[in-house]
Amino acid sequence: MARRLSGFAVLSFLMFGCSAQVAPAATPDVANAFTDGEQVAEDGKNDTGYVTSLDAAEVEFDIEGDIDGEHWDREAPLQVGQFALTYLRQNNDVYIQSLAEDYANGGDSVEWLDGDNWIPNSHANVNRHKPTHFRMRAVSGIIVHPGSRRTLANRTYAPIVPVSPGTIYADAADKCGEETGGIEVEQSVYWYLWAPEKRGCNAVTQELSVKVSRVLPASPAVYPEYDRLLEDGEITAAVFFGQVDHGTLSNDDWGFGLIEQFETSLTTAGFEKADGTNVLRYERTKNDVHSVIDIYSPRDFSGLDDYAHVDAFDDAVNNHEIIVWNGHSMLGASDFWARDSIYNADTAHNYQIFLYNGCLGYEYYVNPILTGKGGWENVDIVSNALETPFMIVVEETATVLGAIMGSAERGGTTSWKRILGSMNRIGGSDAIYGASGVRDNAFHPRR
Repeated sequence: MARRLSGFAVLSFLMFGCSAQVAPAATPDVANAFTDGEQVAEDGKNDTGYVTSLDAAEVEFDIEGDIDGEHWDREAPLQVGQFALTYLRQNNDVYIQSLAEDYANGGDSVEWLDGDNWIPNSHANVNRHKPTHFRMRAVSGIIVHPGSRRTLANRTYAPIVPVSPGTIYADAADKCGEETGGIEVEQSVYWYLWAPEKRGCNAVTQELSVKVSRVLPASPAVYPEYDRLLEDGEITAAVFFGQVDHGTLSNDDWGFGLIEQFETSLTTAGFEKADGTNVLRYERTKNDVHSVIDIYSPRDFSGLDDYAHVDAFDDAVNNHEIIVWNGHSMLGASDFWARDSIYNADTAHNYQIFLYNGCLGYEYYVNPILTGKGGWENVDIVSNALETPFMIVVEETATVLGAIMGSAERGGTTSWKRILGSMNRIGGSDAIYGASGVRDNAFHPRR
């Protein structure tokens, strides 16, 4: 199977999903999710512009630490960063974006201390000198329940991470990892299963320095770019339901059941199934706004490793304004969204909204989608910093589309914060939804 994989061994396990909660409820209460979303009411970009309804702050971190010189590897700091990602989200309510995709760029974010000087990872002398102290600067992240912003600046976290991440399984076997969701402890997935507090863990560890270097400003009331969505008088959405069960795809896969539930929410909201189309399409016209929702099943595109149907996926992304992914994350095979082939010349400059409704979407997929789109000017990305259970994705999807399409029909009165508030209430303890790239959105209903 020909494809470019970003990163180290972390991306060698594409057969695995990321959530143990794969089975949705048999009859969830989602019949009115779309119409509930419709009723949500509202009392050029320089950075990620993160907005959420929760008590959270967007920051940048400087990360500094060491690696074992005996097993020197210029990519080891990025592996250390992945272990820190797991430790911080499990222990500190801190969610840093994955560093895995930086492997495709040669680890450009890494600098090494050589004497009194910091030198970039690409420097020719790095391999010869093999320095062991490193730093990575301006790593994006969010902190939930951050306290006072005045005291947040310069705060430092100390996640426990291995000094030799590349040999962790050889050094400690499974003693420092905890099997999760059927994913067994092995070298390639050790960072995701990292549990240094486990009794008997004998790995050589360090306290990494993860220091807040910048606190990004809180965003004002911002809105989806409703005027850009409605330039042609219609809003189009592509909703993907990936394969839920592992192994060979069957007709009993939960993904098909999720689609049936989603169809119920659409018909309740006045959408009608269209005839004569190649995909499962629902349409509605209201207040001169034509809304189109195309639904893609696991047979159309099963997951982010389904390169047999990747052309259908790319075509859908190129021909819809709102893209929703409800499926596994493949534990951070994040270069999939950054492939040059996804976006044609026109789509790259069209405004789109992405809802990544999978596992650790904020950590894994904000940067790759941004890379694919070429900048924040033309994309808003909604993601969850936690593992999204499949049992809530239908309601989350229906609520978002209901809010955006219903608001467009009313003149665009629903803000991102209100939409995210509905999403986080639905998800409860499984939700830390936010929208990236929205701080400088120009649309306002009173302009």
